[in-house]
Amino acid sequence: MKILVYSFILLFSSSAFGQVKDSVFIPESSILKGIQTGDSVTYYQCHVEEAIQQLTTASGQTLTGKPQRYTITEKYVIRKEATAYVVNYYTSSLNVFPNKKFSGLKIRERPYWAFKHEKTSVLSNQGLKVLLALEKKGREAIEYDFAITRYTTNQLIIKHKKNFKQLVVEGDYVISKLIER
Repeated sequence: MKILVYSFILLFSSSAFGQVKDSVFIPESSILKGIQTGDSVTYYQCHVEEAIQQLTTASGQTLTGKPQRYTITEKYVIRKEATAYVVNYYTSSLNVFPNKKFSGLKIRERPYWAFKHEKTSVLSNQGLKVLLALEKKGREAIEYDFAITRYTTNQLIIKHKKNFKQLVVEGDYVISKLIER
């Protein structure tokens, strides 16, 4: 009889609390570890991509430029709710220099960065794993990484209040591409 009761309790707890077996371990070194329900962490990722810019004038004329490298800055505000993480996704672009915005990001976000809200969604466990992997894969930026040059191509800043990390991410790891999969 005891075995039957324990089996029932185990079956009930695994189905009622199925989220527990799928939960993601967040290491102590992660900025995400310290956030409470209702709190948020902001991820800024700036990367460079080859693109063709298209511009529509007020008169309706469409102008298409030649292919060139553009800096794309993405912002993710990840808010911890009682049952999930909610992501607000914003984008901004600039083609003067790669990562131009990142030179002042340690201080505060500037209005001329012109972030545009794209969407709000619930972060999946896979998406959470991507954020944790990028935080682990990225190396701390050093003095030479702060210089704005054509070689500066992929950086990530994670901010929670006054706690932040500025990381250089080697390779083509872009959060928006990895989370959408």
